[in-house]
Formats: sequence, structure tokens, C-alpha cells
Amino acid sequence: MKLLSSVRSDGIDLAHLAAELDIPTIAGLQHQGDVSVIPAAMAVDDHQRPMTPVPAAGVAVVRGEAGGHTHLLLASGDVRYDFRDGGAADDLTLGSLEVGEGATAWLDHPEHGDTGIAPGRYVLRRKRELAPRVLDPGARRKRDQARKQARKQEAMAQAARDQAARERAAREQAMSATVRFVAD
Repeated sequence: MKLLSSVRSDGIDLAHLAAELDIPTIAGLQHQGDVSVIPAAMAVDDHQRPMTPVPAAGVAVVRGEAGGHTHLLLASGDVRYDFRDGGAADDLTLGSLEVGEGATAWLDHPEHGDTGIAPGRYVLRRKRELAPRVLDPGARRKRDQARKQARKQEAMAQAARDQAARERAAREQAMSATVRFVAD
């Protein structure tokens, strides 16, 4: 399957390519990797109607970290998208999207493929990762070695405390054995 982003559009309508690629166009809730497309009616917050038309080259909704893959918003017809201004550091909202009547938007990603977005208003959000972070084998090995070293140091410290307690008890016993009371 060819991705829409791999085709140079330069202002050309992408609708005929999407039809050839059998990209599903969905009006409801959908997900692509770590990006969710939520119908505005389902969103908790009230979002402003977007004003900025999506250019022929598309809009990078989420850029891949460290040169990774980008989620790219592409359009055919009247499609508008505005990024969310500011917000809290833990705000997952990326922006607002409006797909006009007769238009289609596509969310494109090299690993996840394309998904079509039907006419309507939407909110784009990042997904929150709740699972434990997966470590690469090198990082996992370092973590396990650090934990093993910490356990070893704790065991050595406990052995030293136990030895000191035994020595103290032996001294106290020796002292009590040498002191004798003699009755007159």
C-alpha cells in the first residue's frame, strides 16, 4: 500500500489516490498509533472552530521523536486544522479539525498507514501511555545490575550490623563474667 505522504501533491487533489488505495473514511472515533481523532460531540472540552486551511503539503500533527515517523494531516477539499495554543504540560489535546461537506482529511503515518476522516468537527489528542515503560536490553541490564549491587551493599551493611551486635553481646557477657561479688 502506498502512503499518501509518499506522493508529491503540490496542490493536486488527493481524493483520486485515496479511492485507488481503499483508505477507509470514518466519521466516528478512531486511533492511529498514539493519536486519537475524537468527534467534537464526544470531547469533554469545548474547542474553537479551526480557521487555518490544511495546505497541499499537509500539516505535521505529531512529529516523530529523534527523526521518527510523523503523523501528517492531508486534505482534499475544505479541511481546516488549528493547533491547540498553550495548555498545561500534561494536556494531551493537539488541536481542532473541521472537515467540510464533500471534503476528506487523511491522517498519514509510515508505520500505521492512512486513515480517512469524514466531514465533521474533531479534536485530535495524544494517547496517554499507562503501561510500564519498555526498556531496551542494554538499559534493562544496567537497571538489573544496579539493583543487584544495591541488594549486595544492603546485605553487606546488614552483615556488619549483625557482627557488631554479636561483638557487643560477647563483650557484655565477658564483662559480666569477670565481675564477682563476694559476700562478707
